[in-house]
Amino acid sequence: MSSEVSLLDKNQVFGIDSLDIFKKIGTAADFSDLAIMMGGYTEGDKRGMWWTKTNDDSDNWAISFDGSRIKINVENIDCGARVVLPYSSISSFSSNCKVGESGVMEIEYGEYPQTKVEESLSKELSDMHRQLKKTGKSYNIPYTDSKLSDEYDGFESYIRVRRYDEYEYNGKKYIAFVSKENRFYHDEHPYCGKFIDWFCVEPIKWLVDKKADVAVSEKLLFSGIPIQCNAMHSFSNFEETDMKIFMDKCFSKDIISLEKKVSNDIEVIDKEVINKEAIDKKEIDMPKERKSRLQKLNPDTTGPSERMKMTDTEIIHSWIEAGQSVLLRGPSGIGKTERIKSLYPDLIYIKLTNNMFPEKVVGSMNLQTGQSIPPDFAKHALLACATDEEKRLISENVQNLYNLADEIYERSKDSDKKVVILLDELLNVKPAVQSLVYTLVLNKLVETGKGLKLPANTVIVATGNQKKYSSVAEDLAEPLEKRFDHILDMQPKVGEWLNEYAIPNKIHPSVIGYILSKYIQNDRNEGISNIGYFYEEPEVGEEKLDRYGCKGRTNDPRGWVSISNTLYAFEEDLRKGKFIGKNVENILEVSIQSKLRIEWAREFFNFYNVPVLSVDEVVSDTFSEEDLPRDINERFACVSSLLLADENQVGKCREFIREYCNPEYLQLYDVCWAGNDDKKIMKIAELQDMAMINEESAGMRR
Repeated sequence: MSSEVSLLDKNQVFGIDSLDIFKKIGTAADFSDLAIMMGGYTEGDKRGMWWTKTNDDSDNWAISFDGSRIKINVENIDCGARVVLPYSSISSFSSNCKVGESGVMEIEYGEYPQTKVEESLSKELSDMHRQLKKTGKSYNIPYTDSKLSDEYDGFESYIRVRRYDEYEYNGKKYIAFVSKENRFYHDEHPYCGKFIDWFCVEPIKWLVDKKADVAVSEKLLFSGIPIQCNAMHSFSNFEETDMKIFMDKCFSKDIISLEKKVSNDIEVIDKEVINKEAIDKKEIDMPKERKSRLQKLNPDTTGPSERMKMTDTEIIHSWIEAGQSVLLRGPSGIGKTERIKSLYPDLIYIKLTNNMFPEKVVGSMNLQTGQSIPPDFAKHALLACATDEEKRLISENVQNLYNLADEIYERSKDSDKKVVILLDELLNVKPAVQSLVYTLVLNKLVETGKGLKLPANTVIVATGNQKKYSSVAEDLAEPLEKRFDHILDMQPKVGEWLNEYAIPNKIHPSVIGYILSKYIQNDRNEGISNIGYFYEEPEVGEEKLDRYGCKGRTNDPRGWVSISNTLYAFEEDLRKGKFIGKNVENILEVSIQSKLRIEWAREFFNFYNVPVLSVDEVVSDTFSEEDLPRDINERFACVSSLLLADENQVGKCREFIREYCNPEYLQLYDVCWAGNDDKKIMKIAELQDMAMINEESAGMRR
């Protein structure tokens, strides 16, 4: 459906191929109430200008308030969108076709927030906001409060969308639209002034020209979106414009109702038998929704759209907690080993090397006494599950380990605690070394002598690099590979590293800010977990980097940790006066270039060195207008600098970011400051609730 959503060309409105619709009702059109709130300009009523897709250099043909032709710059955001679809693509989905009073055929298809509710209902909805039931559906609605030249970076920087949840109340659906105070053109404007306005989600009415196979929206459904963000980037194909990108990515998906996304059961009904007369005469029993196996088993009552995709770390943790062995593969430096260590700090670590002694894995035997000598890791695993008395017996004579192993095994079956044994670099050792762990992976058994059974709650985790990432990597023998319950080929995801490692471990704020400035996405409230991939994925990495707005390769996570350590150490030396009389800029540049590709090193140095305010300056209000961030890099740098705030300072820092860095940066700050710290997450939620209450109160006072 998305590729079919479009605009009319000017010849369909005024030319010899003009639609019969316009011959009957004219070309003037009204904005929906929401479209006015999105920035559509009117002249006292709801009439608005609307786009066609016909381009002429840096201008575009549009329809004026009175229905006449007009040429408007492609960057204009005052115009509305009168959306068009092929009638044949929607006719089979609706039986409500009728001829209106004007003689034009009308049909309802899809739904979208359109009409502003009355003040009494708006107050009632606002008072009940926290208790309203979410339907699970949301709408991606653009906001373009101002156009700042220093923020232009194509579609991804200029056109922003906020996601608005849909709520159900008394059988109808609504969204709570948030707008800035005095956002529009003059105080007398009928739609100016409130922070929160409620809009009713309603069916979209389309005007149909069957002969031309065209359905045109009766109203201008949205505004605030230019045909093209930059007039200098001329276009010859409407399919490549920013308007079309927004319509495909957001609008076309949002208009489909959650309840009926064209049920497959309905599609197979014989349309020749169930025709319009049959529908008029009797009610058809629609097929009931069938629940899948997972729907029946899952007690989760949240809506599908509210469910978050699990991170790699969460997936790995769920496997280990289920007692299942895991092999993690991927490039060096992305945190495979550190990820497991962060989940299980007490894990038993075995670094595999080609020159290691086999007894480190399989144990050995005393040739004089014939007694088995267990490997150290097995001893540690059994001691982790032993009672105090068993530990005493083992300390007196290690041979008691073999006598107690079965008893420990049976008791450990009921333990919720996992004993994790990490086999590091399994793929970087020769097959002869790999063969040492066959029985360990499959049976949790050390074979030397009479054999030693490890506790039942033992879980084996291994890590390594595939050959495409390492010249010394080895293929894993198929029998060993099949002994692992799960194999995860890990990609170096930026968002997960930021959330799970960089922020909790206080990686230098400039590193976090720089990476975010390179990778941040259009829809920030998706969270930072989806913002791209690190560096050199040999086969697909460059494609993903381009897709997420970054050309070339960045450093890997391990390299960024090294840069963070360099910055902290350098700053400490500066404070101690170690570089008096030296060119500190040159010293730092050389240090960064030793760790980062030269083209990135210069850019990162410039980002690091921009003027920023400290937490203390913000909290104490000891700054002037000249100190405020002036462009997108300075805003990211400022946000990252304020990540150092403590719980008593974060409220003041949030107010500063909201006022001086634009509100969209506040969402980013909240996620980064809180990280995975439950206490900090609760603090942010508390501050957000207070801000919402203040906004609602301010809105009602107006």
